[in-house]
Amino acid sequence: MSDQNEPAKGTASQVAGAVQAHEYSWRAPSPPHIHVPPVPEKTAVVLPASNPTIDEADIDDEETVKVLRHITGGKFEVHVSDWTYEYRRKFQPILPFLYLGPFTSAKDVAALTKEGITMLLVIRDTRSAMCGFLSGKKIADTLGIHHAAIDVDGNAQLISYGFPKATRIINGHLVMKYKVLPQSQAMSDEHPPIIPQTCGKVLVFCESGNERSAAVVAAYLMAMYEVNVITAIQYLQTQRFCIAFDDGLKNLLLNYQQILEARRGVLGAQRTNSQTVSQLPTVLSKAVTKRRIDDVDKEDYDMSGMDDPDDVARFENRGSFAPFHNE
Repeated sequence: MSDQNEPAKGTASQVAGAVQAHEYSWRAPSPPHIHVPPVPEKTAVVLPASNPTIDEADIDDEETVKVLRHITGGKFEVHVSDWTYEYRRKFQPILPFLYLGPFTSAKDVAALTKEGITMLLVIRDTRSAMCGFLSGKKIADTLGIHHAAIDVDGNAQLISYGFPKATRIINGHLVMKYKVLPQSQAMSDEHPPIIPQTCGKVLVFCESGNERSAAVVAAYLMAMYEVNVITAIQYLQTQRFCIAFDDGLKNLLLNYQQILEARRGVLGAQRTNSQTVSQLPTVLSKAVTKRRIDDVDKEDYDMSGMDDPDDVARFENRGSFAPFHNE
């Protein structure tokens, strides 16, 4: 029989020298909370002009860069709209060419056809991919549109793999669809640019459309429009109010924001250095011929020819001597 005065097992009193504490105090500290203030009703969230410098760093074709800037260019703004519970089952436009929604909306053939969606991009767990879940391939094949998938083992893999790959997939599809447009809808010099209705439109979705896929779209806004994580989330919430980011996803996006800022700084420094080198005077590019050692000796140290009479008289009657001679 156990002693009644014996402390209960599993409590903090069993730890030698420990002070009685709450059981949750023994776990690792939680990440700091990131507060995203709500957008007032009469206030618009405006995205600045696009600056896809990070994505352009991997593109060698100048025409492709110009097309990408034309498609994503312009200043987009959204206002807080009325929201009903039924909207969470549908997809919403985030940008004229980018949509966000749940898996159920990716199966709505009528809505996809009406909106002119040209690509389905699913963000899913690797285990779901192995089981064949959350795939929009059948719907895409039925409609004759494109399909792509980004499979991750967890949210942590989004920052190193999911976010940059999604940006490349979206931009690559938009440029590809734009290049096959008729000449009548080709690029113009209008500001802001008018994006043709037949240009590509990408629907990004996951199971709920509120977490991973929403984080991918937020990361796209951060990469293409240089907005911070707070502005990106606020912009999404005005269009799809039901998105739900926990502190883990918010801190993940905050870390991605810092990575983007660091890469922009590196690219800016490289671009500045290349411009500085190209502006150097051409005279510096000419090779300076180095004098040979025999030329230097001949010009500066040739003492054999003593034409000065004073030098001859000074050394005329001197005998030979050996320095440091010990008798």
